[in-house]
Amino acid sequence: MKTVLALALLAAFTAVSVAQIPPAPGVPPAAQAQQAFAVTQAQSMIMTNQAQLQGLIASQAAMLTSVQARSIFLGMAASLQARVVANQGAMFASQAAAINTMQRSLTLQKELQVQSAILSMRSRGIESALALQGAVQLALFDPVKSSRLTAMLDAAAAQMSGQTSSGQTAGQTAAQPPSPDAASQPAEPPPMMIRPTFGNPLVVDKPILSYGSGTLSAGTKISIRSETHYATLYYTTNGWTPTTLSAKYTGPITINSSTHLEVIAVGPNFLRSNVEHADYKVPNSPVPVLESTVVVPEDGTLRAGTPVRVAFAGKEIDSESAAVGDEITVVLDEQVKLGETVLAPKGAPVTAALTIADPANGGAPGDLVFEIHSVGIAGKPVPLFGGETLEGAKGALGGKNAKIKPGMTAMAFVAADTRVK
Repeated sequence: MKTVLALALLAAFTAVSVAQIPPAPGVPPAAQAQQAFAVTQAQSMIMTNQAQLQGLIASQAAMLTSVQARSIFLGMAASLQARVVANQGAMFASQAAAINTMQRSLTLQKELQVQSAILSMRSRGIESALALQGAVQLALFDPVKSSRLTAMLDAAAAQMSGQTSSGQTAGQTAAQPPSPDAASQPAEPPPMMIRPTFGNPLVVDKPILSYGSGTLSAGTKISIRSETHYATLYYTTNGWTPTTLSAKYTGPITINSSTHLEVIAVGPNFLRSNVEHADYKVPNSPVPVLESTVVVPEDGTLRAGTPVRVAFAGKEIDSESAAVGDEITVVLDEQVKLGETVLAPKGAPVTAALTIADPANGGAPGDLVFEIHSVGIAGKPVPLFGGETLEGAKGALGGKNAKIKPGMTAMAFVAADTRVK
C-alpha cells in the first residue's frame, strides 16, 4: 500500500516541469549536494505549492550519482521544505510547535528518500513491483546504508542489460575497480542509538536520590536516578549549582564527610530539571584540609591548567539587586610561592565579572553567574579561566533569589603558561 501511494505521489511530482543540473564528473559528493541545494533553493522561490517543491527536490536528487551526495542533499532539502511549510503557515507560538516542526522535517526527509529511490530505479529501466518495493524499504533505513540500495540497483540494471554485477558483459573476465562511492561506505555500519521520547518532551523530572538529607555513616554510597528517559545527571558538592560542565554522574557517590550535594538532570531535548539537593552529616568525620599554597615550578613558569582557589570578599551579592557589569570582590584564597618566596599573598585581588544576574520571577528562582579572568602574580598578569553558577532555591511560595555570600570559594585555572619569576 505504501509503495502504491509513493508511486502515485511520484507521478504527480514528476509532472512538474523543473530545471535539472547534473553534477560535473569528479565533483566531490559534498560539493555535488551543495550545488544541487543551491539550484533547488533558487527555484523554490517561484514555487506556488508544496507538491511542486517536493517534485523539484525529488527530480534534482535523481540527478546525483553519488549515494553520499544524495543523502547530504536530501537532509538539506528537507530542512528547506520544513522552513517553507513554516513560512506559509501561522507563526509557531510555543516550543511544542517547534518540536513538531522538527519531526515534520524528518518525515519529509524520509518521503524524499523514497521518491529518490523510485526515480533511481526507473532511470535504470527497472519497473518490477517487487524491486520497487525493496528499494522503498531500503530507502527508509539510515542514509548510510543506502550503499546497499545502490548495489541492488546496479545489479538489477546490469542483469536486464546482459551485464554482470561488476559492470562487465557476460563474456568478459577482466576485473573492474569498485565504485569509489561504494568503497567509501562501510559494509555494515555500527548500530545507531535510538532515543525514544517518553512522557512530556518539555519536562525533565527532578533527580531522585537514594538518601535524603540527614545523618549518614562514613562510606555510605548515594545513588541517583531520573525518571526522564536518557537524561544525563550532573552534580556538585561545593555549594554551587551544577551545570553541564560539572561532574557527570557515572555511579554511586561515596560520602565520607559532611557534604552538600546538588544534582540536575539534562534531558535528550537539552532541557534541564529543577535542582535536587541534600545535606549529609557524618558524625566525627574529619574536616577536609584545603591546600593553602600554589607552588610555582623552579623554572618560574606557572603552567596552564594549574588550579587556583579564589574566594568572595566584600558584601553579599543578591540576584535581586545585582546587575551584569557590577564590580565584585574576588581574592586569592591561597598564596602563590616560588620556593620560599611569596609571589602573591592570600587575599590578592582577582579580576572577575558577573555575566548573568536575574532576579526571581514567580516560580522561577534567581540566578547568578560569574567568570574569573586574571590575577596579578609578582607584578605580572596571569590569565585565568573558571566560574560558577548559583541558582536560588524553590520554595512553597515561589522561587527565591540567589545570594553569593562572603567566604564562598571557587576554583579557577591558569589559562596559559606564564613566566612569573
